[in-house]
Amino acid sequence: MEYILIQRPDFKELFLTQIKKLEILPSEKLIELYNRQVEVGIVGVYRQAVYLAALRKQFIDRFNQSPIELKKDILLTLTNKIKVQNGILKYMNGEILKNVNNG
Repeated sequence: MEYILIQRPDFKELFLTQIKKLEILPSEKLIELYNRQVEVGIVGVYRQAVYLAALRKQFIDRFNQSPIELKKDILLTLTNKIKVQNGILKYMNGEILKNVNNG
C-alpha cells in the first residue's frame, strides 16, 4: 500500500494540525490508529496521506521507529500491523521494526 505524497501549499498547516491531535494520545492509541489504517488501506486521499505522515512522525518521536515508511520524502508505504512490547515496536509476528537511524 503506497501513496505518492506531493505536498500542496496547505501541507504544513494540515500536517501540524494532525501532529497536535496525535501528540496528546497515548502510544497504545497511536498503534490502534495505525493498525486501523492497515485494515482500511491507502485509499488515495490527500488528507489520509498527510495524516499518515503525521502519524509516522509521532512513531519516530516516541520510538525512533515507524511502521510507515517514507522513501525519498515522497513515497508513503504502510507495512503490517504492529504491537508494542517492552517499549519496542514489533510486527505481530514478533519481528522488530527497523530503527530509523539504522535502516
